[in-house]
Formats: sequence, C-alpha cells, structure tokens
Amino acid sequence: MTDPKTPSDLGKRMMNMSFAMLAAIGVIAYFIYTGAVKPDEPVTLTVTTEQPEASSADKPIKLDLTVRLENNTEEAQALTAPTQCDVFRWFLTDDKKEFVQSQGDDKVCAQVTVSTALAARHIMTEKFPITLDQKRVHPGDYRFFVRYWGHEANVAVTIR
Repeated sequence: MTDPKTPSDLGKRMMNMSFAMLAAIGVIAYFIYTGAVKPDEPVTLTVTTEQPEASSADKPIKLDLTVRLENNTEEAQALTAPTQCDVFRWFLTDDKKEFVQSQGDDKVCAQVTVSTALAARHIMTEKFPITLDQKRVHPGDYRFFVRYWGHEANVAVTIR
C-alpha cells in the first residue's frame, strides 16, 4: 500500500496552515493596536459621541456623550473620586491637540470623597449632555478627552 499523500501535498498543507496562523495573529494584533481589545485591563472605558442636530451660528452645539465602563475581572472593582464633580470630567482639543474647551465648574461640590463598586463582569453606562460654545467650536475634527471614575479615554469627533 502506498500513501496517497505525497511530500508536495504535505508541503502545501503546511504552507496553508502557516498562512492561516499568520492571518489569525494579524487580526489579533490589529484589534490590540486599534484599542478594540485591551489585554490585561481590569477596567476599560469606552466613549462614544452623537450630535443630534447640525451646528448653527445662533445656538450652542449640543452633543450626547456616552461612557461605558466595563469590569473585565472576576472581582468587584472599587471606584472612587475626590468629589462628586470629579466623577465625570472632559475637555476638547482640535485636530492639532490644541485646547478648545473644557467642562465648566458651575456646580458647588462638597469636598467629600465619593465611591461605588463595579461588580465583576459588569458594565456601567451613562449618558451626558454636552454643550459646546459655538464661538470656540466650529464644524471640523476634534478629540474629546474624558475621565470617568478615575479612568481615562479619548475619542475623535467630527462636529457638523
């Protein structure tokens, strides 16, 4: 009896398997590089923005900013902030990373530490309405920098 598999067939299989492994490694590397997957991060913060209506010269620019805090561990994570006003903070830069606008400090906050816990494998989502100054912000590309419960993220946003 002779084996139907010739050395050239085995070589082709090995090449195909090698290409498949390289493709899989490439896909994983891409997701890690782009930030879609963050290995070894116990808590990840994701920020998304939505502009309900186009900007106009006669009224402030409104955005809805949604933060998503995800506990990737099997244990609850303690979340603390120096004051209630420091739970959520933001600032905006232009595409050259020049400061444009930040969150105003119009609230009075008691100087008391606030805390909560994020349960194991749990996701906390919160939506914040943001008002941008139409004298500072014009249609174009910007970057939001956000801190939420001590975790930081930034996201590109296009104002229309």
